[in-house]
Amino acid sequence: MSTKIYLPQNIFTRIFLSELSENDDTSFQFLSSALISRKISTEENSIGFIPSMDLITHKDLFVSAEIGISFNALLSNAYLHFKENQTTIDKLFLKGDISSNEALLSKILFKEMYDVDITPRLITPEFMVQDENILIAGDENYEKELFLNGLSFAEEIIELINAPYVNFLLASKDENVLKSFVIKHRDDFINGHPDSYDQLLKDFPQNSIDFISVNMQHVIFDLEDQDLEGIKSLLQLPYYHGITQDLFEIKFV
Repeated sequence: MSTKIYLPQNIFTRIFLSELSENDDTSFQFLSSALISRKISTEENSIGFIPSMDLITHKDLFVSAEIGISFNALLSNAYLHFKENQTTIDKLFLKGDISSNEALLSKILFKEMYDVDITPRLITPEFMVQDENILIAGDENYEKELFLNGLSFAEEIIELINAPYVNFLLASKDENVLKSFVIKHRDDFINGHPDSYDQLLKDFPQNSIDFISVNMQHVIFDLEDQDLEGIKSLLQLPYYHGITQDLFEIKFV
């Protein structure tokens, strides 16, 4: 039976698919990252890359301990942009492919970094924001070269938890469907990434392509022990900050 895989639509999932060996039993669909956990929770024979913080509200999902999207340096799917000449921060606009990761972790990050309680506010793509604090998630950072003047969200989270930032987990409600996919594809990434993405990302500015090509070595799809520790640390943060009421076991497979 065919397996459906749901992915957020961004550069990193596109690169993931480009490195994946062919499989006639698998079909793919891009969705907003915030919708994927609910989709795979209700649909049979499906798996998806879910934002890691979604596990807080989808604890029953099985999670691969071998495949995910993990950042361990500068490269990021989201960037922070700060307005100039401010003495404190009280609000943060969220724009792009926003998920529970950006909404929850930004609040925790600002509390840790600046000891301030911010109110994240989601805005629509057409909403124009000038000289405001804003967190942008997704490809807009690279399409418009916004990353050049932004602060890597991944790098800030890495510093916060002292571990890699696993932005997306490969998950499913069906343990066997998830295991089957991982067994077929876990060796696809042992040779690392290509040296250049000129062809795959040809619609992006050259500055963005060069930046991604140089730094992609710090993004991994085949998870290691340190990545699993990073996932655990991430999911403990809301509890220690009083946002959630309990800790829970992650159903790694």
